[in-house]
Amino acid sequence: MEKWLSEITAIPGVNGVFIASARGTVLHNHGLQLNKNELEDIALRLLRMGAIFIENDENVSEIELFWKNSFIICKISNNILLITVCESPKILPLLRITLNVSISHLLQDKKIIKMARNLATDKTLVLRKGKFDEDELNFLSDI
Repeated sequence: MEKWLSEITAIPGVNGVFIASARGTVLHNHGLQLNKNELEDIALRLLRMGAIFIENDENVSEIELFWKNSFIICKISNNILLITVCESPKILPLLRITLNVSISHLLQDKKIIKMARNLATDKTLVLRKGKFDEDELNFLSDI
């Protein structure tokens, strides 16, 4: 696992990468100086975005977004999120190739698969049970 995550972080402009379960639980962090709660918040928000597609019977395998002056790309596959935090999207072509190779190898890692399987959940559950930010709570209070 470390080998594949190291290959991702070796790309200039990549700040770090982490693996999360389908519940947003951080399974492994490689190179990011963020605390576990911040990483889980990122994962949960990505899961919520992915769940919107699933609710509409659409398949989503990748999500890209900007977060706190960073570019985030998330690969979603088999209850695993491979989340990479970068300085900018300029490195996207090389990063995508590396992420595709890395996730295919990570999906063969029995340790990761076992941890992810133990934390599997309904992929739309995060829409019903997720954390809401202040704007969402204000909107809901007006309804």
